[in-house]
Amino acid sequence: MTPSRFASTKTLFIIWVVLIVSTLITAYIGYLELSGYYFVGFILLMVMLKGQLIIDHYMGLKNVRGFWRLAMLGFVYVIPGIIFTGYYLSSV
Repeated sequence: MTPSRFASTKTLFIIWVVLIVSTLITAYIGYLELSGYYFVGFILLMVMLKGQLIIDHYMGLKNVRGFWRLAMLGFVYVIPGIIFTGYYLSSV
């Protein structure tokens, strides 16, 4: 039997639980209307973590090299960086 390049069902279930818990945490922070650099930074870090998990495991791009992986990871890291920069510059 050759090893599969796809994640096992158990791994995908654990990742799904992590995605749900992180979504609930960030939604609760939003519900409490907490703001500040630490909260915004934490929420954007959670966005990056969730995006990385989705790209690697659900989209199957973990072992892919080249344009598609870089394009997807660009969205995951560049867009939250732009959002945080805008948040920072709006309060200066």
